[in-house]
Amino acid sequence: MFSNRNSLTREQIFDELMSGLNSSDPLESTLLRAARLSRGAGLVVNELGEVIRSVGTAPTHLISQWVHDDVVTGAGEALWGEPKSAMIGRWHVYAQTVRLRSRNHEVVIAVHDDEFVEGEGAVAGGLILDVISKLLRAFEGFESFSISNRREESVRVLRDLEAGVSPGREPALWRVLESFGFVPYEPIRAVRVRLDSGDSEPARPALPPGSGIVIRESGYGTSAIEQTAVCSGEFDVETSLHAPGLISAGVSGLFTALSQVPEMLQTANVALGSVRGTKFAFVDRMRPIEWAAARMSSRFDRRLVAAFLNPLTTKPEASATLRIYVESGGSIAESAARLHVHENTVRYRIGQIERVLGARLTDPRIAAEIVLAMHCLESAEQA
Repeated sequence: MFSNRNSLTREQIFDELMSGLNSSDPLESTLLRAARLSRGAGLVVNELGEVIRSVGTAPTHLISQWVHDDVVTGAGEALWGEPKSAMIGRWHVYAQTVRLRSRNHEVVIAVHDDEFVEGEGAVAGGLILDVISKLLRAFEGFESFSISNRREESVRVLRDLEAGVSPGREPALWRVLESFGFVPYEPIRAVRVRLDSGDSEPARPALPPGSGIVIRESGYGTSAIEQTAVCSGEFDVETSLHAPGLISAGVSGLFTALSQVPEMLQTANVALGSVRGTKFAFVDRMRPIEWAAARMSSRFDRRLVAAFLNPLTTKPEASATLRIYVESGGSIAESAARLHVHENTVRYRIGQIERVLGARLTDPRIAAEIVLAMHCLESAEQA
């Protein structure tokens, strides 16, 4: 396995593996170097026994099963994190726990029997594993520190945007946003997000650096946590923000002036309040009637609408008839079929409603008022 084994020092292993951390994929590159040093294979396996990285020709399915059954499940809490070794077929395997992306993983070095020298092989395999584990732990620490700093910078930038940006300050803020993956003066969106707080910490979306979004938590309630965000127009909101704890999200239309952020966040907030049956509401996908009803969200709005509708629906059958009539597009025949009554009964009830209104429901303006009022009250009832 290891030619000139006595010359393979910890310092040489460290230097070789350290150079792998400077690549675009540090984990893959470091594993590749470890496999080359050991003349074997390198793997990273999560606590579910899933292989997330593999370099070399070792039997990954057998090794991952060993990690899951013997290393993770079979080890007690006190032994979790201790180095382990085993023989799997003709492969000598060594495993060590490291924490990556806030989850425990097992880094595995596997050496085939043909490359293994008794005594020296175990020492060298353990040494490589020890160095790579310590390097990855250190890298995780630096990465966590970097992520923390990015989050703090994200909060500061977003607060500036929420407070309002004068045109003269926009170039400087665009330069800051560029470091988060934004393209200066390209379209952006404002987003309001609601997460279920529940009894435990909700799952936040995993957003890699430079993904084109700045986000911060902006409110806490007994059952929900609210987040505010500004993202690039190219950012995939529905895929990237769809975390398990997501309740709903309101997304503004596209805009380019940073000075518009406060106004566009208000529109995102209106969209957030309109979410029904789906987790996302996009302002630029909402129909005018949906937008108008969502805007009428105050108590005064609801009182105004109720004062308009109540005289028309004093009887339960009148209320049901009006609702079905609107949903049926003004069709007497369809309304009668859905209500299980004669068509003349529907005509009689509609006539009574029109007498109270002092106008015909076939008048487009009256019909628009009825539809908007009903939509507004339905939205309030579902909120």
